[in-house]
Amino acid sequence: MLSVAMASNGEYDRAFITGVLSTGIYCLPSCRACKPKPENIQFFETAQAARDAGLRACKKCRPDDFLEGIDQELDRLERAVSEMRTDPGVSGNVDCLCERLSCGSSKLFEQIRSHYHTTPGELLAQARVDKACSLLCQTEDGIAEIAFSVGFESLSTFYDHFGRLTGLAPSAYRKLSTTQNFKLSLPLSFQKLVLLRYFGRDSESVSERVRGDEITFAANGAAGPMVIRFVFTGQEIDGEVQGGCALEAHPIVVRVLGLKQDPKSFELHAAKLGHQTWFEGREGLRMPLTPSLYDGVVWSIVGQQVNLAFAYALRRRLTELVGRKLEFGLLAPPLPSDVANLAVEDLLPLKYSRRKAEYLIDLSRLIVSGQVNLDQLALGTATRAERTLLAVRGLGPWSVHYLLMRAFGFADCVPLGDTGITSSLQRQLALDARPDSSQTKNLLAPFSPYRTLACLHLWQSQSFES
Repeated sequence: MLSVAMASNGEYDRAFITGVLSTGIYCLPSCRACKPKPENIQFFETAQAARDAGLRACKKCRPDDFLEGIDQELDRLERAVSEMRTDPGVSGNVDCLCERLSCGSSKLFEQIRSHYHTTPGELLAQARVDKACSLLCQTEDGIAEIAFSVGFESLSTFYDHFGRLTGLAPSAYRKLSTTQNFKLSLPLSFQKLVLLRYFGRDSESVSERVRGDEITFAANGAAGPMVIRFVFTGQEIDGEVQGGCALEAHPIVVRVLGLKQDPKSFELHAAKLGHQTWFEGREGLRMPLTPSLYDGVVWSIVGQQVNLAFAYALRRRLTELVGRKLEFGLLAPPLPSDVANLAVEDLLPLKYSRRKAEYLIDLSRLIVSGQVNLDQLALGTATRAERTLLAVRGLGPWSVHYLLMRAFGFADCVPLGDTGITSSLQRQLALDARPDSSQTKNLLAPFSPYRTLACLHLWQSQSFES
């Protein structure tokens, strides 16, 4: 416990309390206050036990608020960002956020970077583009009128951000609701081979298929299941949708392409650290996200402590059990309601362990009941999502960070304990042995706030697919 307390490890914030006898305070294990001498530290099972010993709560990490689910600073930040997203044309600038949070621009940058894994500027740009997408579909307002109403100061800036984050011109986006076909522009450095390998990783998959440069996969949209097919043609993809319209398919395709990610910033950062070899030959690499948040949930649980081939088989068997048959012989991936209606005994013949079946079914029921709201977590902070998911039975640090990076798309995550990452670190850094979780965290700390992409390059460096 001493090493955890000295490392400010937030994964153990609900496991124990750190008492500092020399100052008379008690803290969370993640507290970043100056570290006391080891002889002045005493550990307690609960905050009450620390209070009974005569200690008071730390004013920096506020352990009582955290343990009661209260985080006033995080609450204020999430409310301010939510208001900004609702009307970015009115409150969508850095000065408004600073005023709302009663802080300076440096403090705002620190908070957004820490909790949202991005910058205030990028968060604002995404909010403006999202609002513009909504207005393009819901109104007949002109493109210039929409651009200025959501907070852009010039049309050129609007077009640049809109194209970068959606792969489309605004006029083309407006037409998506009336067609089943789409064409998206790709960044110049887009690495298509990674995406082709990702969708082709299970040669027996019943929900995805790869043929040459063409990807076909089943997905669940708001109006029902659909089949999305697209083919790489130079710096574009040509696609079509069966069972839905292109507007429903667009956000799914943007997710799996990773268009909202920023590989260039990671590469510049890694080069400054002297680790240019980590990405040489893979410039522009982006993390392919799961087609839906729930797809990530399924992967994170079936992939726990098993090899990849067996994880593929478990997911495939689940899809065969509850998936709906679609075009091209594909099956739609499971919905939370599909799995919530199962009993543990339904999954045991599919070679699920009883514990794994319980975890998957129980979490699916929490999602269906609204007790775990994946969409809400995706719009909030990585901090809130991590805390919420870690409290769910069956989701440990590896599973949660896998979800944060592969489903939610947060940019600064490390699935500690991942064998692919530790094996690659050992080779890249010429270590005598594979690093443990604490060593992995320390070795990857310099890559913050881009550790998700650092992990992806570690996986790819040994052709490790996760």
